[in-house]
Amino acid sequence: MESLGRLNARIFVYVLERLPAAEDGWTWTFRAAPDAPAQVVAAAPLTVDPGAAAVLTLGSLGGRVLVTLTDAEPARMAALLARVEREAPAGPSAPADVAFALEDPFLAEHGRAGVALLPPSVTRFFPRLPDAVRFEDDAFAISAAVFLSTDELSLAREHGVQALAERFHVAGRNLLRFAHRPR
Repeated sequence: MESLGRLNARIFVYVLERLPAAEDGWTWTFRAAPDAPAQVVAAAPLTVDPGAAAVLTLGSLGGRVLVTLTDAEPARMAALLARVEREAPAGPSAPADVAFALEDPFLAEHGRAGVALLPPSVTRFFPRLPDAVRFEDDAFAISAAVFLSTDELSLAREHGVQALAERFHVAGRNLLRFAHRPR
């Protein structure tokens, strides 16, 4: 487990307290290149399903914390979330919700073609997690990272991310199960 800076640790504890997750977990540090900033990603097993985990970025790149629930290997999902954090729109003008394609062999193997970043309030998956949080002078948008099938990505592109969020709400999509089963 990587040692965490104060802000990273506060984010980790804050999110875990609002999820059905265990109090302990794992962390990893990723760098896009040797001289790139370090990205810290964490995971903790879910208390309601020990075969699943919450995986989250810890705000290392600033601006956004990504959270997902998964039954996939936490270490593999941590690397994937670090990549999503690097590729997602960032900065004060970045949209709160966005969907984009993400070419990755692991995603393709599991029937996924992209990712949606949604405010937790538009999902049913994180009822206790706010859309944003502030720690002293640092503010972060919190985004639920939902890995998308090809048809879900097409829906987001054609009708907007809100249509995708509505579909998840109405259809009762299972966020935990990473493997895709066509309907």
